Amino acid sequence: MIDVSGHKRNTRRAIGFEDHEEAVVVNCCGYQKFNTRDYSQQRTAGRLDYQIIYVFKGAGHYFLHNEWVTMEAGNIILFRPGEPQVYSYHAEDHPELYWIHFTGNQSEALLRHFEIDNSFIGEDLSIKLLFQEIILELQLKKPVYNEIVNSDFLKLLALIQRSLRQQASPLDNMFGIDRLIMQLNQKYMEYWDVSMMAEFCDFSPSYFSHMFKKRTGISPIQFLNDLRIQKAKELLSSGCMNISTVAALVGFEDALYFSRVFRRETGTSPTRFYLDLLQKNSPY
Repeated sequence: MIDVSGHKRNTRRAIGFEDHEEAVVVNCCGYQKFNTRDYSQQRTAGRLDYQIIYVFKGAGHYFLHNEWVTMEAGNIILFRPGEPQVYSYHAEDHPELYWIHFTGNQSEALLRHFEIDNSFIGEDLSIKLLFQEIILELQLKKPVYNEIVNSDFLKLLALIQRSLRQQASPLDNMFGIDRLIMQLNQKYMEYWDVSMMAEFCDFSPSYFSHMFKKRTGISPIQFLNDLRIQKAKELLSSGCMNISTVAALVGFEDALYFSRVFRRETGTSPTRFYLDLLQKNSPY
């Protein structure tokens, strides 16, 4: 068995701690892995605080709503204060899980806001890493660790909500589109057309265009032009490059076409944009 945890207080209590003065307080956070022996927990009266369990690998067995339920990897389980916490882990299932106990007068509101409940969210590496960061902060207790832990906890809830919504409305191979977006942000100055983008994502052009717009709200070419024009604004603001140079640096071979796109996107020409910026920053 591997059992790693971090705690806010030096004193530990099986019933936990409650705090109604602060908005949210993370009491403790941990990681457990069972390879050689079984483990069971019997908190029939529950605890004073809330608990979220994330089954990252294997499976866990939980007594929920008067019946035993097997929750496999990718599930989260929520226990509210006073709710019985009865569960077990079997070594043969090779369970790996993360857990966090928290309290505070805004806890229930946060759970509602982020739609946290017993649900399947998938095996998410970013959630695992955030749990690990919270554990480390609670162990080391460096300056302002409380603020960092609370910030990480809110991010954890947000990531759980994001994963839950992605599971509820899956988009085929969205990872490919995410990779493309990162690629465009790095290589916006290179030549791209819809066919090249679709090939990058391993989609047909028509399906790619549909999925990209569903993911971002705009067409792929519009997304690329928005990136290029934003970069052009930054270069024009430096005041040390002419229009043709800026156009080439952001991916437009034709300076006249660049000017038309710039005007369409911003409502003004590149030259007027630069002159207005110069006048605005002038001390006279």
